[in-house]
Amino acid sequence: MRRMGRKRKTAEIIACVFLLLFMAGCGKEFDAQGLVESRLDQIFQGDVTKAGEFTENQTKEELEAEYEAAIAAFVDNNIIGGMQVSEAMRHGFIELCRQIFTVMRYRVTDAEKTGKHEYEVAVEYETADVFPRFAKGVQKDSQEIMQKAKNGEYKGTKEEINEQMQTEFVRHSYELLHTYCKEISYGETQTLKFTVEKNEKNRFAVKGEDIDKLIVKILRLDEIQG
Repeated sequence: MRRMGRKRKTAEIIACVFLLLFMAGCGKEFDAQGLVESRLDQIFQGDVTKAGEFTENQTKEELEAEYEAAIAAFVDNNIIGGMQVSEAMRHGFIELCRQIFTVMRYRVTDAEKTGKHEYEVAVEYETADVFPRFAKGVQKDSQEIMQKAKNGEYKGTKEEINEQMQTEFVRHSYELLHTYCKEISYGETQTLKFTVEKNEKNRFAVKGEDIDKLIVKILRLDEIQG
């Protein structure tokens, strides 16, 4: 009988230990800092390893497809615009922007819980000068091409001349972006605060506008956007 009592007591102790461990796990704070870092690594590096730890319904392939689509959309919206370019040239711009995004400097420093289901996460970053230089370069190039047209340096019908001008402009734009990508320089370190909160699906997420703001700030797009 005494031996049975010892076994029961041991079982109760083990059960209590497991209960305490379970309760401790339930009380663990959400890794808001890790979530922000995972999103930025996906956006800038194309690295979805950490992002996969914070998603349940998306595969690695789907996260990588998101990254590819975002880079292509950036090129279409910020570089190509309404210009007609070949698929090969578009692919070239995408690869250049991929290189530029990869060398962006940012660091997630700390996270502070600001509400029951909300965190504030600090991100330090250094601005890059590629796109302000690119904007000035293409503006100058556009003026030179227009002057060449006035000087009669393009031959053919109006449509043929317009096509020649656009082809030259696109080619020069690619060359400029390629040059500035290799000569990139960075500004002083700045800090941006991100908000992480539960969304309508009751899952923690980074505010999309915070991510958009960082992209604009780190690439200095606000200096060239009208």
